[in-house]
Amino acid sequence: MAFKKFGDVEYPIPGINTAMQVLRPGARWSATDSSLDGYEDDEGREPPTFEELEEEIRREFYIFNDYEYERNREKEFPSVIDQLDLLYHDIKNNNLSDGSWIKTIESVKNKYPKPE
Repeated sequence: MAFKKFGDVEYPIPGINTAMQVLRPGARWSATDSSLDGYEDDEGREPPTFEELEEEIRREFYIFNDYEYERNREKEFPSVIDQLDLLYHDIKNNNLSDGSWIKTIESVKNKYPKPE
């Protein structure tokens, strides 16, 4: 199942495979663009309906979109090595509250604010 981890939160990456794992954990299947093939479930459950899959994928997109800010921030934050270098220079210059590191991080956070 495809998930993205953000801090302590793990959220699904939308798609039929994730939806199937959520709706019928432990079942086995293969999928094409329009159907499920070779569905097997040791617990004897029926495959989910198209409507159930559609609803689950919509739910996953809602959650996924709620964390868009996090994915955008991740792309723009400097690497950890670069951040440590910025912090080192800020500490050496006794400038933690208004130094290069805090300005860099705040600019990204302001560009991609966390939704309320």
